[in-house]
Order: sequence, then C-alpha cells, then structure tokens
Amino acid sequence: MPLRSNLFAREVIPFCLQLAVFVIGALAIEALLHGLNGVWLGRYLGIPGVLLIIGSSGYSLRKRRIITFGNPVRLLRLHEYLGWAGSLLILVHTGVHFNAALGWLAVLAMLVNIASGLSGKFLLHRARS
Repeated sequence: MPLRSNLFAREVIPFCLQLAVFVIGALAIEALLHGLNGVWLGRYLGIPGVLLIIGSSGYSLRKRRIITFGNPVRLLRLHEYLGWAGSLLILVHTGVHFNAALGWLAVLAMLVNIASGLSGKFLLHRARS
C-alpha cells in the first residue's frame, strides 16, 4: 500500500492541484474584470487565446517532422505555456453565464482540453522516469 499512496502523492495530487490552480486563476481573472467594471474586455480575450493555442502547435509540427527547426524540449515547454495561457484567456472569454449553454459547452471543452494536456504531461514524465 505505501507504493500506491506514494504514486498517488507523486502523480494524482499534483495533477489535481494544477487543474485547480488553472480553474481558480480563470475565476480570479473573471472576478477582477467584474470588480474593475471591465467585463467588456473579456469579450476580446477569445481571439488572443485562440492565437496562443495556434502558436503552441509548433511542438506538434516538430514532433511530426513537418518543421525541422527548433529544439523539441524548448518547443514542448513553449507548447505547455502557450496552451495554458490561451486556454485561460478562452475560459475568461466565455465568462460565467449561467443562462448561456454555448458558454458552458466552451468551458467544458476547454477543461477537457486542459485535463488531457496535463494528463499527457504527467504520462510523458512518468514514461521518462
């Protein structure tokens, strides 16, 4: 049983914490925009969010040998940071609108995207060790 709890502490807890930090960060930015009466700004955060996510695809292109330049390790880190930031901006863009089904679908899709990205990160780390 100690091996299982050690695995839980090393893998599952950090995954859940990173996902929670992401969601709390999106809610904090949303609250900040509401507090500063800048909710209108959230409408325009979707475009830079999508551009950041598109920019993060350099790692995938390098991995599939579509492009040949760039250090794969650096591109992976850039992929993680740009994907995280872009997804955060998209979540803030969708806002918390309890009466809008499309907003909730976007939030759900982005959370699935982030959870799968974090899962890939932890699986890659586990495969290397």
